[in-house]
Amino acid sequence: MIASPGDVTAEREIITEELYRWNNANAVLRELILQPVKWETHSSPQMGAHPQTILNERLLLDADIVVGIFGTRIGTATPDFISGSVEEIKKHVAAGKLAMLYFSHVPVDPNSIDQKQWAALQAFKEECKTGGLYAEYASHEQLRTDFGHHLTIELNRPKYLWLAKPDATVEPRDPELSDDERRLLVAVASDRNGQVLTMNDMSGFSVIANGENFVEDSPRSAATWKRVLKRLAGLGYLDQVSEEIYELTKEGFARADKEIAVSPLELALSFAGTPDKQMLVVDANKPITLKQLDFLMSSGAHITSTDLGEQIGAKATIPLDPKKVGELFNSPRPDRNHYDHAGPAALRLVFLSRGRRNEVLLPIVLQPKFVSNTQWIQLIGSKTFTLD
Repeated sequence: MIASPGDVTAEREIITEELYRWNNANAVLRELILQPVKWETHSSPQMGAHPQTILNERLLLDADIVVGIFGTRIGTATPDFISGSVEEIKKHVAAGKLAMLYFSHVPVDPNSIDQKQWAALQAFKEECKTGGLYAEYASHEQLRTDFGHHLTIELNRPKYLWLAKPDATVEPRDPELSDDERRLLVAVASDRNGQVLTMNDMSGFSVIANGENFVEDSPRSAATWKRVLKRLAGLGYLDQVSEEIYELTKEGFARADKEIAVSPLELALSFAGTPDKQMLVVDANKPITLKQLDFLMSSGAHITSTDLGEQIGAKATIPLDPKKVGELFNSPRPDRNHYDHAGPAALRLVFLSRGRRNEVLLPIVLQPKFVSNTQWIQLIGSKTFTLD
């Protein structure tokens, strides 16, 4: 990640060019690629948090190295640090990662220097003297030469030689499954008993797993699902323990886990309960970690939030705080009705899936309702999301 205030644009481009130059010369042999990460190329518009917090989560968290460059400015202050660049550097160092700092001595017009910024920068530079080693440069060419040299030294250290040669042994591939075979296998893995129940009665043939009957009311469908059962049993994924019951084997659970892991995340949001005790119902096809629920105007303006406390699971019900709903309802929404203030708004659910941050936006309608002579605000809306 390249961290700097806005007065060193040329230097940022030099660092980027040197990273690409290193890739051209070394990437194939070293099996290692350096990706220059910058706010201007790797960030996108997002509301709901301080800009620096968003950049930290999206850019800084995954960075292996931070290159900090300073000219005559320290940068714009954040809530907790003297500048965003200083925050990025200090948090990166606190995480035990490498930060390479460069301070400019390139001549500039004295009249262009902001004295407060200059004084703050000098104080930070003085602080750095006791916290490590930094470099200075008197020209852009010196920065290019010195950084290229420093980068080569750093990347020759053993900790950057983490990639082993690929194993020439070819792992056997899992057998291909049809959509029906995959669907039944995942359903059995989700069944509390891990079983498939089959029945032949007056109504016809049935294949039931996790509360769902897969056979439609036709001989063709019955034949299809009999074939599915026979194939899954033949592959060792199902074990027929009686005439009517199949159980998922250890190999079957392992294959189902693989299918679930690579399948897209499907997430459905809806509301349940009475207007005075409303809940947001979350129903996903795989476990997620719920982080935060944001209450937004239809324009996307953030009004308030609820911390969801790291709830983990595929299904959840989130009680909606009437005070926060009221705060959203009473906000100056330009598209609300004049007679009862009903109108559109949105909820944003923030969650983690496989360790990565995701969010979905649910459009809703705020509708006043009376329960026992008390006005409550009912939230109306539902949507199913598919995420890669």
